[in-house]
Amino acid sequence: MSNTDIVKTGLRAWEAGDAETLVPLVADDFVLTGPVPQPLGKQDFVGLMHALHTAMPDFAFNISSFEEDGDTVVARSHITGTHTGTLALPGIPPLPSTGKKVSLPEEVQTYTVKDGKLHALSTDGRPDAGIPGMLVQLGVSNPSH
Repeated sequence: MSNTDIVKTGLRAWEAGDAETLVPLVADDFVLTGPVPQPLGKQDFVGLMHALHTAMPDFAFNISSFEEDGDTVVARSHITGTHTGTLALPGIPPLPSTGKKVSLPEEVQTYTVKDGKLHALSTDGRPDAGIPGMLVQLGVSNPSH
């Protein structure tokens, strides 16, 4: 399986809320940076998947391209979802369903894949994208606090 195939498998598992498939693909020292206020390790990353899937069962990355170069896979995504369940994220009160559709601007996701596992994921961290951008679209004021 190529590094791009590993990323694609992980993305499909995330969109389906399939921890059974995702967890073995994620290295124990995994770190997510960019779309979240603080870096997340493996356990918090999987918890974020569950929280987003519960709040937006139709969450989708909508990847427009993949580029692989050695251990690095770059994907361009345009995240969408409909807020039909409670969004429970650390640091903010649970947000009951609003029925609002979220459509974030294109983000560049950079994955580091080694020995068949995802070791890192970073995004370009746009202020109108990631979790902060999603919260603003859902009507949460001061999402960074």
